[in-house]
Amino acid sequence: MNSTSKLLFNTVLAAVVLLLLAAQAGHAQSSLLQSVAGETGSEKTETDALNTLIEDAKAEGSTVIVIAPPSAAAAGDENTMEMAMSSEMLLMARKNVRHMLIEAGDFRERLVEALERASPDGAPWWLAWAVGTALFGMVLGLAIYKVVGRWIRDQFAGYYKSEDLTRADKLTYLMLRGGLILFSTAIMFSVAILVAVVLDYEHEPSRMTIFTIVAIYASYRILRYVIMLNFFAPDLPTHRMINLDDKRARKLYNDWIYVILASSYILGIIAWVRGLGIDNDSYRLLAIGGLGIACILMATLTIIHRKDTYDIVCGVGRDGVVPPWRNFAARATTPLLLLYIVVSWVVSSFRLSLGLPGGYIIIMAPIIVFIGGAVAYAIAIVVLDRIYERRAKNYRHMQIIKLRRARADARRREAAERIAAEAEVDAEAMIGEGEEMIVHHVEPPVDEDIDLEYKPLFKRLIENAIVTLIFVFAVGELGRLWGVNYDRVGGHPLATILDSILIVVYTYLAYQAVNLFIDQKIIEEGGSLDNTPASPGEGDSEGGTGESRMATLLPIFRSVFIVLLVMVSAAFILSDWGVNIAPLFAGAGVVGLAIGFGAQTLIRDIFSGVFFLVDDAFRKGEYIEVGTVKGVIEKISMRSFQLRHHLGAVHTIPFGEIKQLTNYSRDWVMMKLPLRLTYGTDVERVRKLIKKLGQELLEHDQIGHLFLQPLKSQGVYSMEDSAMIIRVKFMTRPGDQFVTRKVIYGAIRDLFEKEGITFAHREVTVRLAEEGQADNLTPQQKEAITGSVRSVIDEEDAQRARGGAPDSSKVAASER
Repeated sequence: MNSTSKLLFNTVLAAVVLLLLAAQAGHAQSSLLQSVAGETGSEKTETDALNTLIEDAKAEGSTVIVIAPPSAAAAGDENTMEMAMSSEMLLMARKNVRHMLIEAGDFRERLVEALERASPDGAPWWLAWAVGTALFGMVLGLAIYKVVGRWIRDQFAGYYKSEDLTRADKLTYLMLRGGLILFSTAIMFSVAILVAVVLDYEHEPSRMTIFTIVAIYASYRILRYVIMLNFFAPDLPTHRMINLDDKRARKLYNDWIYVILASSYILGIIAWVRGLGIDNDSYRLLAIGGLGIACILMATLTIIHRKDTYDIVCGVGRDGVVPPWRNFAARATTPLLLLYIVVSWVVSSFRLSLGLPGGYIIIMAPIIVFIGGAVAYAIAIVVLDRIYERRAKNYRHMQIIKLRRARADARRREAAERIAAEAEVDAEAMIGEGEEMIVHHVEPPVDEDIDLEYKPLFKRLIENAIVTLIFVFAVGELGRLWGVNYDRVGGHPLATILDSILIVVYTYLAYQAVNLFIDQKIIEEGGSLDNTPASPGEGDSEGGTGESRMATLLPIFRSVFIVLLVMVSAAFILSDWGVNIAPLFAGAGVVGLAIGFGAQTLIRDIFSGVFFLVDDAFRKGEYIEVGTVKGVIEKISMRSFQLRHHLGAVHTIPFGEIKQLTNYSRDWVMMKLPLRLTYGTDVERVRKLIKKLGQELLEHDQIGHLFLQPLKSQGVYSMEDSAMIIRVKFMTRPGDQFVTRKVIYGAIRDLFEKEGITFAHREVTVRLAEEGQADNLTPQQKEAITGSVRSVIDEEDAQRARGGAPDSSKVAASER
């Protein structure tokens, strides 16, 4: 036995000695009880007189109707806690305790008198008989359970496993083990009571003694083996649910066993003394001292194991990171426990000194609430985990079926292509082709598209909802055990606070659930989240592929739902606090009308946005033009949307300001590329080469699948002084034209270089008025001529950018 265990054991022995010494304190009725007794005596006299009068009236044949006022005791029960801590009660309690301590020396004589009254013949043999009967019944009950329990353990042995344990597996086994121990305790208790009934000789003190011994031992066994053994799990490291190693778990379990043993012994002595019929004052002083010793033991154990308590509350955290709120709760747990122990003992002693009910339950309330909450949490988590395990199993099964079907389809397509290829070649070529296909055969990459891992979306939120519900109910039951009357007129503030906490937490969890669900749907629709800005591509008129209509509307639905959720939650909270919300709704209508008149621009923006979205005029991620502004739609709100220009600028445009909107990202885009060729180029030859190149690009590995229409030539588009412009075109989906344009330009350059087709360079011819003057120009004159040519070229480029043809009257010629 280590030093701490010896300290606790010695403390228990000292506590028992002090309990027996303090139990000798005499007891006198408090002034409150005396006044109550006096009132009761006077009321009894009045009641006897009234009964005599009623009997005389009945004897004479009269009909008597008695109308009694409501019971004062019933009214007093509602205000027990409110009256308990008043100043008058405190003074009365101090007076009663002082009086009990003064007359404490008569406890021995009163206890002897109680034992003599309990004995049928004045001898103490009945006590030995009762203790022996209780011990014999308990031993016989445990022996019977060992016979039955061996068969039960064999039947449930398959539930134990030490590898690949899930949380549900651990909790299931621990609850099953606790249930079997509880069953054994029930057998022991039943057999002991049955033995007592068989050996009963109609002596009430013996019955009380036997029942007290058996009940106290059964309670001790339940606390030790059903609760503590499975909570700390010192013998099952693989099933332990708390953040403690084997050594610390074993030590904490053993220390709690000593405290439970001592507390059970103290409570048993108190209950037995009360059952003997000793006077109330002696019993109350004994109870105050015994409960004080038990509280000292629990406080000492709390201080010694404060580090263990901190680690248990903190847990391991998610990915090894403990949230700040949990760290704060872990640090505050030990001081709160010590404060509760002190306050509960003071209040319990106060109530016992006044003879008020509920003395024991205040100290035992946290244990009762903790046990009930832990069992409820374990059951709920096991059910939740089992449901999600089945869902994960079904999900993997369906994904494997999809994978097998995809592989089968890929093999069928590959076989069909191989058969078609073999049908076009002769036998010798077919062998070589077959060998080549076998060598280069690759399983279709369908595995990459199949995810066998099931990702539960709402599981953590459901766990938080369960924890919140259990916490609120636990605090509520703790208040009820303290005497809080939730049924009183007008309700109780604690109930209102707990309801508000529940509404706020569940509102937040509903908000998180909506966010997760909508984000998941947006990702499934191929969209991007609000915190993932669109990345414009290249070019002055970006035509990026937009998201689906559902992905565009879902963020709007989320905003509307969150507003409604907050409004409904606020209405429930206000109503719970006694606020009449009917006038608020009426006032909201008036305020809304005033806002409608005063904020017409805002209303116009909102309604315009609704109709634009209903008409599907644009979607998130599409490239649009509004007036002089272009960009990719990055974010859509209730009254405006944001455009991200391809150079990085962000434009915010209210819906009501849109007069005309051009969408560059719908359905398809036709891109036309101009080619400057010399006048000596064969146009028909170029057309055929471009057509052939277009067919080859359809088989291109990177861009072949992007074409909606192949590359083709449109012939001569315009004639310039130094070149003829031949234009080619192709069709793709919006956003794909820039990738294909790169490849097409490179392919045309390589093709023309191979076929000997040259591109025309831009030339400007300047004719002077006098021949031969070019050699005599000064540098200033040459610079002036170059400037005039540059202005002509710039004007031509600007006109081409506007979509028009260059003015032939302004040919790049200048005379001087």
